[in-house]
Amino acid sequence: MSGPAGEASGLTVVGVRHHSPACAGLVRRTIERLRLAYVLIEGPADFNPYLADLALDHELPVAIFSFRANERGSAASYTPFCVFSPEWQALVSGRAAGAEILFCDLPAWDPAFGERRNRYADPHGARAEAAERALAAALGAEDQDALWDALAEAAPPAELPARLAGYFDLLRPPGTDDPVEEARERFMAAHAAWALGEASGRPVVLVCGGWHADAIRRYAGLADGTRPEPREPEEGLRTGSYVVPYSYPRLDRFSGYSAGMPSPGYYERVAAGGLAAGADWASDAISAALRAAGQVVSTADRIAWAVHAEGLARLRAHPAVLRADLIDGALASLVKDALDAPPAWTASAAVPGHPALAAMLQALAGTREGRLAPGTRRPALVADVEERLRAAGLEPGAGRRRIALDWAEAADRPRAHLLHRLLVLGLPGVSRSEGPDLAEPGLPRESFDIAPHPHWPGALIEASQWGGTLAMAATARLAARIEAAPDSLSVLAGALSDALFAGLAIEGELLARLSRGIAEGHDPAGLGAAGRRIVRLHRFGAAFGGAARPALARLCLALAERALGLVEAIADPRASLAAIDLMIACRDLFRDCADDLPGLAPLRPPFVAMLGRRLADRQAPPALAGAALGFLVACGEAGAGADEAARRLRRFGLPDSLGDFLAGLFALAREEIAGEPTLASVEGLVAAWGDEDFLRALPSLRMAFAWFPPRERERIAVAILRRSGAGEARAEAEALSWMRQRTAPLDQAAALAREARAAARLARYGLT
Repeated sequence: MSGPAGEASGLTVVGVRHHSPACAGLVRRTIERLRLAYVLIEGPADFNPYLADLALDHELPVAIFSFRANERGSAASYTPFCVFSPEWQALVSGRAAGAEILFCDLPAWDPAFGERRNRYADPHGARAEAAERALAAALGAEDQDALWDALAEAAPPAELPARLAGYFDLLRPPGTDDPVEEARERFMAAHAAWALGEASGRPVVLVCGGWHADAIRRYAGLADGTRPEPREPEEGLRTGSYVVPYSYPRLDRFSGYSAGMPSPGYYERVAAGGLAAGADWASDAISAALRAAGQVVSTADRIAWAVHAEGLARLRAHPAVLRADLIDGALASLVKDALDAPPAWTASAAVPGHPALAAMLQALAGTREGRLAPGTRRPALVADVEERLRAAGLEPGAGRRRIALDWAEAADRPRAHLLHRLLVLGLPGVSRSEGPDLAEPGLPRESFDIAPHPHWPGALIEASQWGGTLAMAATARLAARIEAAPDSLSVLAGALSDALFAGLAIEGELLARLSRGIAEGHDPAGLGAAGRRIVRLHRFGAAFGGAARPALARLCLALAERALGLVEAIADPRASLAAIDLMIACRDLFRDCADDLPGLAPLRPPFVAMLGRRLADRQAPPALAGAALGFLVACGEAGAGADEAARRLRRFGLPDSLGDFLAGLFALAREEIAGEPTLASVEGLVAAWGDEDFLRALPSLRMAFAWFPPRERERIAVAILRRSGAGEARAEAEALSWMRQRTAPLDQAAALAREARAAARLARYGLT
């Protein structure tokens, strides 16, 4: 708060900590004491024409959501309010006093505002942090939040202004400039100077973060009194500010809004009834949370906890039980096991990992969800989405419902486009529960779940940063995703898939980047993952319209051409395993798409010849040799069949190579090759190994048989048991038991290996 000079000049700057009940009370008392002309508040000045939105009967917390967006991407920031926010009290008390209320900070889209998502996040820096640690140590507080409670929340109201002035002067000594924040501070100060000129001698109050208070006072004396106006957004930049519902978990400094206070549920009770009422509520909330997590909290535990917390408060010279006393007492009385680390329970950005401590902090955060009042201004996207959902009969109802769509039905495709666009925007309450497998031929069938979600209204408003219509927003969201990773084949292929399923136009730049990435790709795994997706899209091509099919065809041909050279050069065993997806994509192309892609025909002979060379190469990695054989079998090449597979099995039948060979073979030709003769050959090879060889080969064998679905693996287990002499009923029962065992097979193998080593050592010393 300003000193006498500030009061005499008519300007009172109230420096606060955001979302502090003590500071909220100070702001309210200051405004009630003065006969004000203006109340200026740190907040986005471009929202001033819409201040009536904040005067509606919302259920707090709410926030101002501000965004800027163009073809290069989007950025957003939040200005949250709860009932105990100083800024909210400035709004409410200022209206009651008849003052003119204005936000006085730069808009979030101004370049000087930077990239921050939290408007109130001030860059305190190393010096301020060191000063705060020194003050905390001097007062016997463990950290920033415990220090703040002792200094401000427990302060007598008459002492609070002086305490805050000393605290903020310690963090940022008077007269200190902050180059990062100077533009914002000069903008707020210019508002103050202008308001003083308009106030005709009546007082002006400006509420801002304490970090800015002294600088604003200084800069106000240098301003010329002209009302500052935000600069015009650059051409092509979309901007906007809207009120959105917020929540206490998002407001909590631990898990959400790092610029404010922790434990908003607790501080709501402090603001309403004082520290004692807050401690009583917190005790009940923590006890309930621990009991819900399965921990016993008895009456005796509660008594011991209360006594311990009271003792800590007296020892620390606190006038009441504060939040730090409460949690430290709970740790001592309720947490029975040792902590892995000191309980730094006010560490920012994340809830600590100990389950009891996490439960405590989550309980103190509270679960309150904000709701917007009817009549709140909404962006165009909200009306567009609601109208499209209504017209398609897809509005969320009272409960969850499943929507089944068949792309073979022309009437279902627009509904599928609509739901996929919502998925692109990441809106809650809409999910895709079933859809086509990567290798499934034919037009896709999908199922979506639609359910009411408490965050839907806010998320839909926030999605307006991407555009005013659903198609525009989804297109811009995909463009931003591409721009963030323009060289990632995985991202590009995913964006292509999302665009096609959402019925959006495929941009030439996306196709050019994909073509270039495929032609220049050197990573078999990345090419394979993208290739399988592209081949799948080509096989669905009729569903995506006439323009998509030729574009997908060109990508498929580029993939086959690149694979022809890349697969022949692979020599590393790990790269050969990574190339399996690429081989699968090529198999699907040559086997299933030849009729649709005439350009494939000239590539088939050289591709088959290349695989034959790889299969004959004694230095070829086993997985690649298996995949080459699988490709030839699956595509019906002459001489490739069960007999050839059995011959190759003998070549690769060693513990270090069999699993990788089978992985490639089964991945490409499981259905064609995995009959009784092949499995019997594998079983015969494995039976000849010793325990050590088997355990060494087990991981790669498991990887190979993972290509079989669970029911087929069970069938294989039954066949093995029957060949070992088990009856039909016993074989089926044991196979089912194998498939449903709870202990991981690799853990069992490791245990067997340890037992074998122990037995060998005992035998060596004659102890068995």
